[in-house]
Amino acid sequence: MRTTTPTRGRAPRLPLLAAAGALVACAALTGCSGGTTTATDPAATDPAATDPATDLPLEASSASASPSTSPSTSPSASASPTVGTYPAFGPKTYAYTLVVSCFCVDGGVPVRVTVEDGEVVSAVYLRGGGRGGVQKGDDAPDYRRLTLDDVIDAANDTDADRVDVVWPDGQDHPSSVAVDPDSRAVDEEVAYTVRDVVVTG
Repeated sequence: MRTTTPTRGRAPRLPLLAAAGALVACAALTGCSGGTTTATDPAATDPAATDPATDLPLEASSASASPSTSPSTSPSASASPTVGTYPAFGPKTYAYTLVVSCFCVDGGVPVRVTVEDGEVVSAVYLRGGGRGGVQKGDDAPDYRRLTLDDVIDAANDTDADRVDVVWPDGQDHPSSVAVDPDSRAVDEEVAYTVRDVVVTG
């Protein structure tokens, strides 16, 4: 995921000119259509067209599909994951800092989580605070003993009304996951922030 910082001064004109040109072209095509032309499938008129997933001619790839099913497309290597498709975290032994934002007694207090062979072996508060007045160095309760795969499971919650995930390109785990299970309810939203991941095995 890339973020951009606004530049100061005069904005470059090239993107503005390109956008204006695209609008003029769309308007011209819409105005000249006459309203009676129907769009056609280029594969039906171009026998040389190929299916990008199979590299077969479109006639052959569609002929191999049964008439009762629609052709499926396999995700390309460049397709970005979405809710329900985020991959598991590969390493099984690591430590990381977890901050959970929620309407809970320890909301916002960072926890250092240590995982060995895929199991949490320790979860300790890095500072005191929160509504419940937790103390630095205290063991966090079981509900804070989350692996990175547990956080990724939250990112893959397709039953939630809303899930927001920040997963930077090239990183093997999310930086943050926010889940709203029910947009009609209040105070059940939860957000996870992940930082300082150190793989140890």
